[in-house]
Amino acid sequence: MKTWLYILVPALLALAIGYGAGRHAATAPTNSTSAAEKAADAAATTPDAAKPAQAFNPDFVKTVLPQSRTVPDTIAVTGKLALDRQRVHIAAARVAGRLGRVFVFEGESVKAGQPLAEVYSPDFISAENEYLLARHFRDALAQGGSDATLRDDAAETFLAATNRLKVLGAADADIAGLDRSGQAEQYLLVRAPIGGVVMQRNVDAGGYLNIGDSLMTVADTSTLWLYFNSYDSDYAALKLGQPLDFQSSSLPGRSFSGRVSFIAPTIDPATHTLPVRCDIPNPDRLLRPEMFVSGKLGTGERTALVVPRSAVIRVRDQDYVFVQQGGKQYHRLPVQGHALDDTEYAVVTGLDAATPVVSEGAVLLNQVSGS
Repeated sequence: MKTWLYILVPALLALAIGYGAGRHAATAPTNSTSAAEKAADAAATTPDAAKPAQAFNPDFVKTVLPQSRTVPDTIAVTGKLALDRQRVHIAAARVAGRLGRVFVFEGESVKAGQPLAEVYSPDFISAENEYLLARHFRDALAQGGSDATLRDDAAETFLAATNRLKVLGAADADIAGLDRSGQAEQYLLVRAPIGGVVMQRNVDAGGYLNIGDSLMTVADTSTLWLYFNSYDSDYAALKLGQPLDFQSSSLPGRSFSGRVSFIAPTIDPATHTLPVRCDIPNPDRLLRPEMFVSGKLGTGERTALVVPRSAVIRVRDQDYVFVQQGGKQYHRLPVQGHALDDTEYAVVTGLDAATPVVSEGAVLLNQVSGS
């Protein structure tokens, strides 16, 4: 019996050891496969930013040679519209009195001679009565065959009374109405000195006006002024009568023009620029004072190198072009000039006529260079 136990126990131990080794060998490949799958999943979730960048393809770039041409020479300007001060008039009181009715208000258009308001003035009523009395005296002497000296005096007195009414602000129509009615009017009509727009009203109905007090300001906006400041590099090119073409963001798609009418004799000490003024016709009244505008001032003609508009890129208020330097090497150059239209750009300085310029792909080159 003991002999069988000695044989059976070692056999069971050997069987147990073999079974454990078999299980270990069976599970090892499974763990290895799981690690590989995890690595594959991690690779699949790697972001695109970590992948290597694609190489630049020079076949996307095309070059052209600049063309030497005579082009209009212009100066870029920005400015603001203002009233033409020669066309601004004040409707003022010529006689002291109290303001009655007001017929027009700010923003309304008026014609020259149109009544703006009425003023009650004892002085004006007195002047009307003097006129009526002088007229009656003149007519009476003319019909009675009196002395010529008296008739002349009466005529002079009547003329003086008429002139006094005009000095106080009565129009010819007011005097004619006084002749027809034969009675003094209670109110003097204050009329528009010019045709235009009422820009400002200074007194309300019931207010008192002294002689010379401003009642309203009327402006003719058929012509405006445009002010802009010129930098010292452009002083020598400025001349009276030069044409200006400009646009306003308030009126997209519309272009306007004018001419230089004034160049300041002194430099503005605050900005160290030269103030310039242009006369701007405004027959349709589309332009308004205080509008900001931008445009080009024509200063003559000059020779320039013309390149496609697509060749020019603008970075931080500076224009650049890319030029080809042997093979597929490109270099960015700063240039000075201005756009002729939507398709062409005139380079004044910074470019050589024999140097090829990138006409297509300039933006791509600028991005690749990291500028």
